[in-house]
Amino acid sequence: MLTVYLSNKYIRIVTGESTSGKVNIRGMYYTIDTTGCLVNGSIVDEEALLDILKEQWEMQNLPKKDVYLVLDSSQFNSKVVQVPVMNEKKMMEYLSREFTDVGRISNPVYGYFPLNGTDKKAKIRQIFAMTVPRDYALQFSQLFAKLGVKLSGIECANGAMIRLLEKMVQLKGKTCIVQFVDEMNLTNALLVDGKYETFNKKRLFSEPGTPGYAVETARAANNLMQFAKAQNIPQKITDVYIAGLTDEDYAVYEDGIAQINPELGVEQLETGGSFIYSKTDDPYISFANFALAIGGMLKTDPRGNIVTQLKYTPEQIEKRKARRKITIPVGAVVGVLVLASLIFLVRKIMLGSELKALEEYNQRESVLEACEEYDAAQERMSAISAIHTGMESLGDEIGEYPLVDSSVEAVITSCAEGLVSAEISSYDSTTGILSFNTSAGNVEQINRFIELLMEEEIFASVDYTGYSQNQDGDWSVNVNCTMAPVQGEAEE
Repeated sequence: MLTVYLSNKYIRIVTGESTSGKVNIRGMYYTIDTTGCLVNGSIVDEEALLDILKEQWEMQNLPKKDVYLVLDSSQFNSKVVQVPVMNEKKMMEYLSREFTDVGRISNPVYGYFPLNGTDKKAKIRQIFAMTVPRDYALQFSQLFAKLGVKLSGIECANGAMIRLLEKMVQLKGKTCIVQFVDEMNLTNALLVDGKYETFNKKRLFSEPGTPGYAVETARAANNLMQFAKAQNIPQKITDVYIAGLTDEDYAVYEDGIAQINPELGVEQLETGGSFIYSKTDDPYISFANFALAIGGMLKTDPRGNIVTQLKYTPEQIEKRKARRKITIPVGAVVGVLVLASLIFLVRKIMLGSELKALEEYNQRESVLEACEEYDAAQERMSAISAIHTGMESLGDEIGEYPLVDSSVEAVITSCAEGLVSAEISSYDSTTGILSFNTSAGNVEQINRFIELLMEEEIFASVDYTGYSQNQDGDWSVNVNCTMAPVQGEAEE
């Protein structure tokens, strides 16, 4: 078995066997995309990506069967849902109704797998469901086909992450936060009593290797702690686990977590009993750095895989539905058709010669070449359409993305001048919330500062909590400003 994990920079490959829920890892390989052939999980330069993958397959002598693909891309939409027990055909129809709020997906395909601990005999079960545009998934299937590789599965990184967390002995029964760091991308997951609860993603602004990088990663854990509090989750978060940091960054990260909550335990994510691998001299080849790729090694039912849904085009699916509608009435007239078959037999003999002539025509070299040219043209058009759709989506997101730069700091400084001292503590790109600590000699100065912030158009909303007074008599409060979308630039 082989899993390929594609992000915006690293291409990670894991080989091994998965039996009885355990993974025996034979090899872990990686390469770095220096050409930028992937942007936000969409293929920008197919030939460059194909060359990178081909080089890895030849250099590592990788197998071409039983290959699974894990993609970290915003093209996927996913959710955890409760569904009744049903067959696969009805399940896909059910999921199409569950994702009706995802209007931007054209011609979607669906995939799912049951979550761990689901009672197979229960009438209602909990599943992780995902959807993605057909053309987007199809371009990766066709890309690997050019390598002679037939993909057995395609899924999003969140699904692989959830299955990984379910198998981690280290996390069993824990109410904790797990963080996966991948360069500038950070994924945070919340587990309650060892079961997946929710996750979020954040883009890190500090450079890897700098103290700010580890500190920013640590502060991101506070968002899930606030979520748990807002959702009135009674269990107390006791630990934070991290994967993907260097030893130097980890030391700074521990200090950052201690400043947030000194009672939280901090550990690096480790393999445990369900995952076996041999360590190498390469410090980058570790379980933590390959965690999401290893999660893809945990197999699911192939009937719920996205690749299975790619076998049929929408037109073929509609034709199959039409044929099923005809099956029942056809059974009622079988007796009549038996009598009519004698007439059709005579007609068949007459048409036999005509059919033979048509078959000979279809086998002509010129006709076959024309068909191949048409198929090649269709393939190129599908690839171009997928890239265009991905770039448009990325452009819209960038156009509306709230911009936090020196001008924002200038606005805050202007509002604070003569009233309070304000220091920015964090910015969450997922929610658009800019947080900073404020202190002043009296409460009236803080209130005036809040009023000035509310008058600024760059903030959609301003919230503040936690009034406190220190021994010197100074007052402090935590302020959270939600950045307003950059609507003017997006429309231009």
